[in-house]
Amino acid sequence: MLFRNIATGLAGRQVAKTLGGGALGTAAAAALPFIAKRGLGPLGAALTAGWAVKKGLEWRRNRRLRAQGYPDGAVPVTAPPA
Repeated sequence: MLFRNIATGLAGRQVAKTLGGGALGTAAAAALPFIAKRGLGPLGAALTAGWAVKKGLEWRRNRRLRAQGYPDGAVPVTAPPA
């Protein structure tokens, strides 16, 4: 809990500085804890799902290449170079 308060405070200060301070920077810095509390869970889940899909596609590609007789990391050439 304390870490979250410190992290959002530091991030809010950085956002306010980036937006040039003033009312807009203050409003963004004040809204940051609420956005972080509601939005970081789904964002983290989406990033984790994207990473898992990427790893699965890489595994599938490597498995197909090994089945065709190519060594690990090799990419077959589909057309001669121009």
